[in-house]
Amino acid sequence: MRVTAVYRSVSILAQTYASLPLGVYRQRDDGGKELDRSHPLFQVLCKRPNKWQTSFEWREMMTGHFALRGRCYSEIIASGGQSVAELIPLHPDRVRPFRAPDGRLAFEYSPLDGPRRIILQSEMHFLHGLTTGSDGITPLSPVGEEREAIGLALAIEEHGARLFGNGTRLGGVLKLPAGKTLADDTKREALLKSWRNAYSGLRNAGKTALLEDGLEWQALGMTNEDAQFLDSRKMQIAEIGRIFGVPLHMLAELDRSTNNNIEQQSLEFVRDTIRPGVRRREEAMERDLLSGLSSRTHCIYFDMDDLMRGDSAARGAFNSSMLQNGVFNRNEVRISEGKNPSTDPAMNEFTVQTNMAFVQMLEALTNAGKQQPKEVAP
Repeated sequence: MRVTAVYRSVSILAQTYASLPLGVYRQRDDGGKELDRSHPLFQVLCKRPNKWQTSFEWREMMTGHFALRGRCYSEIIASGGQSVAELIPLHPDRVRPFRAPDGRLAFEYSPLDGPRRIILQSEMHFLHGLTTGSDGITPLSPVGEEREAIGLALAIEEHGARLFGNGTRLGGVLKLPAGKTLADDTKREALLKSWRNAYSGLRNAGKTALLEDGLEWQALGMTNEDAQFLDSRKMQIAEIGRIFGVPLHMLAELDRSTNNNIEQQSLEFVRDTIRPGVRRREEAMERDLLSGLSSRTHCIYFDMDDLMRGDSAARGAFNSSMLQNGVFNRNEVRISEGKNPSTDPAMNEFTVQTNMAFVQMLEALTNAGKQQPKEVAP
């Protein structure tokens, strides 16, 4: 997380999933669904997962763990007749999944301040990422698998910090007059220390050096590789963006960005990164948190339409199209825009454009015209 591109990628993913509207829905017989605020899981999942976190904070933390480790865990606490009363996040580095004798998963948890204990699958909500191992239960860690790319980014940043910390110079040499030397290492170290304290660093940039006893300062020039290290930093930003599936313009890398390709990259981010993550979270929550009859009558749903909330033009075009084609009524649009529904009954009616008609209606009109007798010309 000391690499700025890694920090920004993880925070973008965490905040995006945490900000999406989340709800527990009752599935209707006609294929639709309706928000069920009375379901016991609604308060836990959408309002207060535990005593110290909001739903946003809990989902943000879980996504941060998942983005870095490829897995995340929350222990399910049942109390007061509720199968899920609290969700307690656990650090993934202290959780080891294994397969129990009955074929289900179990988890060995090693807390910092207590003995190890076993948590059964029915007592754990978990997300596992891409798994390629033979056991099928140990996911790959993005940071672990791509440590060389992230390490290179760290090395480049450290090089830049040292470069500019030394006054944007790699260094130089202090030359003594011919035939003169410093007697011992103590005097050499004292000379270098006094020089660094007086003339190195940004605070001392531009100072006039005072040289004694025939000393001469000869600066070493910056090599091409050092002068172009910013290009290397840009390359590593692209590498990290590929690891996390985050477009470069979201990481403030705009060298090759235009209005057109930024819009396309934003669409690809939603389609190729956020949408699969939403499906993964919905199915994991339904598997772990819905039990009994609720597992057949209810579902958990992220509303991805909220991603258009910051784009008024796209939101307006979408709502207009839905109204004109009779998909939404006006009160539904008002609710989606955060407004209260109107009390006018007409606002609940569905409307369509008058220049459109059903194909069956056109066929009936055509057949009716064929059956009428032709008019005799005078």
